Amino acid sequence: MWQELAGLAHDRLRLAVLETRLAGESLVVMVAAGVMAAVLLVSAWLGLVVAAILALVGGGVTAALAVMIGVAANVLLALLLYALIRRKSRNLQWAASLRSLKTPQDAGRDTEIHDAGP
Repeated sequence: MWQELAGLAHDRLRLAVLETRLAGESLVVMVAAGVMAAVLLVSAWLGLVVAAILALVGGGVTAALAVMIGVAANVLLALLLYALIRRKSRNLQWAASLRSLKTPQDAGRDTEIHDAGP
């Protein structure tokens, strides 16, 4: 009976090792595919920006001004994405869960600290 139990434990451990190896290999493939997709998306975005710049130049705008418009559009989009990230980062703090774990005495101390200021 003991030998059968040891064999069963060994089989389960071996299965766990094989599944862990498969999960690791899959993770590596997923990360590599994600990096390649990111490179392709960046090159596609750059192509779109260049096409927009060329369209502006074709419309009579000087090349320098068209490039500056493209740069300004990229910076504006980056700032909008930064603001979105900042706003969404507040959701990562688990504020409601932390508040639910605090005792009433802890909540009173936090209020005193915030009222006192830096």
